[in-house]
Amino acid sequence: MLGRTMSTIDEAKKALTTPKMEALIEAMYIAANADEDFGPKEREQFVSNVVGICNGAIKPEEVKGVLLKLKGKSKEGRDVRLKSIAGRLPSKADKEHAFALACNMALADGVVLDEEKEFSDELARALGIDGGRATEILDEIKSLEPAEE
Repeated sequence: MLGRTMSTIDEAKKALTTPKMEALIEAMYIAANADEDFGPKEREQFVSNVVGICNGAIKPEEVKGVLLKLKGKSKEGRDVRLKSIAGRLPSKADKEHAFALACNMALADGVVLDEEKEFSDELARALGIDGGRATEILDEIKSLEPAEE
């Protein structure tokens, strides 16, 4: 993998070394696609988060392979994927981290549509996060956003 760009789904699988890492990234991917518009700001946020989650094991130019893998899995349906994500996140903290990352993706373009809100509610339920805690996490994420001038 050194010295060349990841170009296949198999190479993407190698880079996503843990089930937890895969689950965090998949939660973001589904959130970014909840409104069926994975726009430039969301893509930029997604790439940045993937590189960070993987501690640089995946380079920005290699994220396309990750996206191909996730696109294939999405054909299984959202409910199946959410159960899979929840099953790969062993702790409450991991589940809350996945929820926070997904909410961050929904907020990336500055507009939260009904479809994205519905997805965040579905994700919270799938991860066993109650409504009050989900709101706390969302409020914390919003408070970290730079104020518009």
